[in-house]
Amino acid sequence: MRIPSFDRFQKFMQVTAFFVCGMIVGSAVYSALKNAIVDKVIFENYNLQDQLETVKKDLEAAHLIRKENVIRSIVMTFVYEQANEPLDILTEKELKKRLKDDLEIFQGRSIYLINKDAEMARKLLSTKMYAQVEGQDYDVTIRTILVVDGVLQTWVEAKKHLGK
Repeated sequence: MRIPSFDRFQKFMQVTAFFVCGMIVGSAVYSALKNAIVDKVIFENYNLQDQLETVKKDLEAAHLIRKENVIRSIVMTFVYEQANEPLDILTEKELKKRLKDDLEIFQGRSIYLINKDAEMARKLLSTKMYAQVEGQDYDVTIRTILVVDGVLQTWVEAKKHLGK
């Protein structure tokens, strides 16, 4: 019995090795693309959960408060100076939640009487420190409060707290 020469199979082995290497590289590229898409979906999910929570609270407040000239919801906008770096989405979401809890006393109040309460809130919350927000402390300052169509809009500046 004769042993066949492997010279006959050399070309076939090269093609097979090239095909297997292509499969490995292709699966790595596919995995990287899939991970990027999953990260994007998770980030979008955080944004949508925040929006859903806000809309649910606004809807509950709208059912409780059916008067026309009262504050129905609170909207916060973070203002960044050029020297400050923007906050990441999780930190901003947590700060909005804590600040909204502090400003919730305005919901249901008449928009004509908000001027007295706004000054009090601005003095109380002028430079409030929120501790342990995503592992850091932040100083939050309310810059502007405006009421339009039953919506209390606040412009807020947040800075990392500098420890003493």
